Amino acid sequence: MARRGEAARRILLLLLGVIVIAGIIVAIGVGEMVAIMSGITLPWLIALTLLQLGTLSLTSTIWYLLLREKSAAITRSSVFLITMAGTFIESITPSVKLGGEAMKIYLMKKKSALSYQELTGVAIASKIFYLVPFLLISLITIVAAFFILDLPAVVYSAFAGLLIGCCLLSLLLFRTGEKERTGKDHPIIQRIRTRTEAARSFLSRSSGMAAEIVRDPKKSATLYLLAFIVWAFYPVKVYLVAYLLGFQVSPIVIIIATFTAYLVSMIPLLPGGLVTFEGTMALVLVSGGMALPDAAAVAIMTRCITFWIPLLLSAAVTLFFIQERRSETVSSI
Repeated sequence: MARRGEAARRILLLLLGVIVIAGIIVAIGVGEMVAIMSGITLPWLIALTLLQLGTLSLTSTIWYLLLREKSAAITRSSVFLITMAGTFIESITPSVKLGGEAMKIYLMKKKSALSYQELTGVAIASKIFYLVPFLLISLITIVAAFFILDLPAVVYSAFAGLLIGCCLLSLLLFRTGEKERTGKDHPIIQRIRTRTEAARSFLSRSSGMAAEIVRDPKKSATLYLLAFIVWAFYPVKVYLVAYLLGFQVSPIVIIIATFTAYLVSMIPLLPGGLVTFEGTMALVLVSGGMALPDAAAVAIMTRCITFWIPLLLSAAVTLFFIQERRSETVSSI
């Protein structure tokens, strides 16, 4: 019952995001928006979707490279499909790029035969390799934007919040230990403390495994480079969308708009950063000299390629895994 309630809440939040975006389109002018976005033909839409899928494939490669030394059973294709399923959960969950990790760990366990402990360590390591380059790129982007554009205050707040959150999470995961407590607690407090300590111990061991991976200089250099390449493709897709819609936008403005939009979209308000992404990108593009309808068209079309189409594809992959699980359950009865 609780799971159904959570699923309903996620769907409602997703619908809320759709309604808000639809309202923005209506306010700007449906006819004008459709006329602008019709500049991208079906062949180009397919090409841009394939580029997005290629980016997701590179992202899944980080998991694959971390797993292949631990499990000979894992394949690149299975890791990609599991990453897609995780992308679906991440897209319908308000989270800081963390919503799909539990799904990935669960499915990876079935495919790799590794323990939850080992897979949690891999998940932590993958997020380190993925988010550290993003933080560095975001810092450079914000510093550059400070002298070029008038960014919304929420961008600076989002970066500060993400940086503080990452630091606090690092302290939680990688702290070495605690002082031993003396005295007795109430039985209820004791049970809570026992469960908390068990969870902390689990995360501590997983973090130790992740730390060993990150300390490997050769492996770290490869995975950080791969993550930088993944993030470098993000503004390329936005630039292509703007170009195909007929707009000549400075690459610097595109880069700033892209990374500030992704930065603000990590604020866990609506699933997949809906509204916050589109709003931030449009505001930055307007600050860079574009008209509001043109900027909104670029932001919304970018999201069609990077969010909505992958959402539908990842939903199909997730349904496949659900059906596979049901078939296994039936056959085991």
